[in-house]
Amino acid sequence: MKITNLKLGQILINSGVLTEEQLQLALERQKGTNVRLGKILIDNRFLTEMQIIRSLEKQLSIPYLDLSSVSVDPSLSSLVPEDLARSNLIVPISRSGSILTVAVADPLDYNGINDIGIYTKLKVNPVIAEREKLETKIRELYTTQKAFAAARELSVAQPDIPLDQMEGQSGTDQPIIRFVNNMIEQAVLLKASDIHIEPEEKSMRIRFRVDGRLSLYMETSAELIPSVVSRIKFIGGMNIAEKRIPQDGRINYRIGGKDIDMRISILPCVFGEKVVIRITTALSFSLVKEEIGFLPENLEKFNALLRNNHGIILLTGPTGSGKSTTLYTALKEIMREDINIVTVENPVEMIIPNITQVDINAKAGLTFAAVLRSILRQDPDVVMIGEIRDTETAEIASSVAITGHLVLSTLHTYDAPSSIIRLIDMGVEPYMVSSSVLGVIAQRLVRTLCPHCKEEYLADDSELELLGKPKGTQLKLYRAKGCSYCSGKGYRGRTAIHEIMPVSSGIKACINSGKSTDQIRETAVKEGMVTLDDNIKRIVIEGRTSVQEMMEVYSLQM
Repeated sequence: MKITNLKLGQILINSGVLTEEQLQLALERQKGTNVRLGKILIDNRFLTEMQIIRSLEKQLSIPYLDLSSVSVDPSLSSLVPEDLARSNLIVPISRSGSILTVAVADPLDYNGINDIGIYTKLKVNPVIAEREKLETKIRELYTTQKAFAAARELSVAQPDIPLDQMEGQSGTDQPIIRFVNNMIEQAVLLKASDIHIEPEEKSMRIRFRVDGRLSLYMETSAELIPSVVSRIKFIGGMNIAEKRIPQDGRINYRIGGKDIDMRISILPCVFGEKVVIRITTALSFSLVKEEIGFLPENLEKFNALLRNNHGIILLTGPTGSGKSTTLYTALKEIMREDINIVTVENPVEMIIPNITQVDINAKAGLTFAAVLRSILRQDPDVVMIGEIRDTETAEIASSVAITGHLVLSTLHTYDAPSSIIRLIDMGVEPYMVSSSVLGVIAQRLVRTLCPHCKEEYLADDSELELLGKPKGTQLKLYRAKGCSYCSGKGYRGRTAIHEIMPVSSGIKACINSGKSTDQIRETAVKEGMVTLDDNIKRIVIEGRTSVQEMMEVYSLQM
């Protein structure tokens, strides 16, 4: 790294990415604030963060490092205290002898880099990284450290402190509070969808579900079970004293500047109470239709369905296939000031501002059918029904759709054509189904290959046959390998595959004439429906997922 007396503004001008006039304007806006010049330039859109990084990289001969592709050894957190890392926005990356490589947001902050060198008594070698990725890596590095430290401390602490006394003490000073907070934060950082806290005879096992697969996070003493469960019950608004019946609760957390919504389920079992926490806002998808995984032709069909102002749009697939995410995405897409949207859910999975959401309470008589009977008096334009489970709900949903309302709902069936037969089997008249249903979207989730380590190879004859290609075709495919970026799994993140079946005049004719599922499917394919099988084959050939993952999806469908 070159040491220079030049300030950031002059370096950027010398690089040709900033004009003198822009610099003076940014300096004027910086006056009277403690905000660094780089942030002023980015916030006012004079430059992007990457433009600044590339200029510094060139002028100072300091390399850029993409922190999202780096796994940091947790032991490095003992070299640099968290407060020093956060105050200087510096992350230890690796150590080789007396040289400590650190990632920094501002390589011109010589004082901060010098402080790290003085504290560690090592020679500091800086690399440059984005500010947001540094903040994420700091949380990731020190949360892991604190989680295991809290577990050790909790093991020797008194586990039976009454919760009312505990909460009266100084906030996060209690080991149990730190333990639960760190566990949740670590799950969010790992993009886990669920936390499983499982009591065993001699231990407490904690597992995270990441990309649809459960993996062990921590195993601790069984003595901690009552304290951990009580703490979670307390923050979830449940009855701490009740241990004989299942309970449900909800937590709203704020981690890293983001609001995290979590649903809690507690179930009594042999060795205590099992807790499952669903982290709804930590799921793989954002509520943006282009990021769900639609093929271009399927995205067009999805948009066409949402342009209707009455009728039923059904989403189908097994539990955990992302149906709710797609439903919420659809609601966000059609949400406007001039329409009234009401949802009926069991339970409400994600809070969306400016939408009326009703949480079903069967014990109190607030069932899907009961709410739907009253919902028309709320003057809705769009109704979202969490799930059509019975004949009464199906018939009311059809009636609501026919009377001029757009209805979105889910159904548990294997594919899109079988949803039609399912509604008829539930007792809805075929003419009602053909008149009310606009289209059906079937969905599955598929793990995507890690972009940093996926391994290229040529498909063999059996794989070519599976993908519908002639034997001898030179087809490049990719398989999972494993690296630090994907924690050795070979996969990182998930995408959705779909089949979208608009109820066309041809499909309506099939419904009204009592045709079978296979006949409806045949008609839909002739009209251009991309099946689930065809969709996953396409993303295998594109290199987004593997043949092995395709086979696992097939086996789950059997």
